[in-house]
Order: sequence, then structure tokens, then C-alpha cells
Amino acid sequence: MANTTPVAAAEGGYSNYIPGFYGDIALAVEPADGLSLRNDVYFYSAEADESVRSGLIEAGIDIDLTFDYLTLLYKPGNEVFGARYAFGATFVYGNVDIEGDISVGPFSGSFGDDKTSYGDITLIPGVFYWNNGDKLHFSQSFYLVVPVGDYDEDDGANTGLNYYTFETDFAMTYLNPETGQDYSIVIGYGYNSENDDTDYQSGDEFHIDYVINQFLSDSWAIGLHGFYYEQLSDDSGDGALLGDFKAEAAGIGPAVMWIPPQYEGKVALVAKWINEYDAENRLEGDHVFLSFMMSL
Repeated sequence: MANTTPVAAAEGGYSNYIPGFYGDIALAVEPADGLSLRNDVYFYSAEADESVRSGLIEAGIDIDLTFDYLTLLYKPGNEVFGARYAFGATFVYGNVDIEGDISVGPFSGSFGDDKTSYGDITLIPGVFYWNNGDKLHFSQSFYLVVPVGDYDEDDGANTGLNYYTFETDFAMTYLNPETGQDYSIVIGYGYNSENDDTDYQSGDEFHIDYVINQFLSDSWAIGLHGFYYEQLSDDSGDGALLGDFKAEAAGIGPAVMWIPPQYEGKVALVAKWINEYDAENRLEGDHVFLSFMMSL
């Protein structure tokens, strides 16, 4: 192993991309017409040896995130460009708890901070769904993360990131009801704007999320969910004190899904854990989701 010091690309070592957030069951299959609701309770515990936040160099960071994400998606039932169309938004509230050491030139010290507040809103201007027969499904999604969350450059912990993210994702699902197989993949690309308060711009991001599920019955399924993440362009700006480096990470973990039969497929509950490994220039930890989905 090379004798190097791990660092955390993207400001603070994490970004608006959340591994495992893109779904659990038949990702590219269109929802029912009308309003769909999804609520994700998300826990993330991670650490990194060095990072940049608010223009300061930090070492020995430990961070715990607890967030609740409420997503509303509306599918009016009409077609756009030959595809079924939906739109919506995600609202966020949660807690950030961070501890670490600061070192800027000859000055150093320890710090700790936590904040519980609202986060950035994600607008979903369009999701387009196609299918090729009964088993093969496709979707194209567009997201805009708007920096309206609670952010103060003088705080160590913030529930908002103070920059826009423009994200587009393409998903494909193979769903075979006869054998209970559910295989999905999501390929995404995100562009991050500059944080005007810190003059720090996190690099562009590429990610692949995948889902392998096996239904054991009409109500129960188990799965293996994972991701691969790579930062395609360097961090930049006057606040990028650690230089122009890129991040990379991967993770995988188990999931269990329950579709209560009394609700005729309109309700689902999911629990999953994704463990990160081989993280380079990025926080490394564990992602845990407890999710509830309902078609209204």
C-alpha cells in the first residue's frame, strides 16, 4: 500500500449525491397515475483523515447524518415525447453532527458542532418512462438541487450545502414477475455550481447505482444494492485549499422489501444498508435507509 494521506474531495467530503437514494424496487417502472409518496429515513456515519470545509483544512473528521427525505411525485397520465411523464420534489429535514481537528498554517485545534434544521430542496422537473414489452423498462430523470437549506459558512455543521446541483439519470429495469427477478441500473451525471460563500466548486460527478432483487413471494423480496462513484473533474476555486483532486468510492449491501398484500401493491417498506469501501479522497462509511412508499 502506498504511504499517502487520504483526503476528501467535494467540499466537506460529501455532496448532494446519496448512494442508494434512487430507489429499491423496479427503479425504471412507471408509477401509477396520480400522486405517489416516498419517505426515506437516512442515516450516514463516516470518517475521513482530511477535508476542506468553509475554506478551512480539517483532519480526523467524524460525521453523522440523520435526515428525513419526503418525495412527492405526480404522474398526470399523459404522454410527452412518447413517454409517460411525472414531476415532483423532495423536501429535507435532519441533523448533522461533526467532530474533527482544524489545521491552518501554524494554527491547529479541535472542534465539534451539530445542527438540526431544514435542508436543500430537490426539484424534479421531469421523469420520463418507456417500456419494451412487459419485462424491460427505461426512464430518464432530471433533478435540480436548490440551496435553500440552513447554511452558515461559520458553522462546522450545516444541513444545506449552499450550491446548486444539476443532475440527470438514465435507468433500466428488467422485471420478470414469473421468476421474481428484479434487476435495475441507474447511470447518473451531476454538475455542481460554486459555493459563493467559500469560493469552492466541487467537481462534476458520475455514478452507477444498481439493484439486484429476488422476490421470495408476492410480498417479500431480498436484494443486493450497490454503487460506484467517480468525480470526473477537479475541485476548483479559491477555497479549494487542498488542490485539484478527485474522489472515488464504491459500496454494496443487503436490502429487504415488504409489500403488504392488503394494500394491493400500493404500499411498500424497505430497509437497506450499503457499506462503502475503497473510498479515495472522500468520506467512507455506512448508508442505512428505512423507506416507506405509497401510491395515493
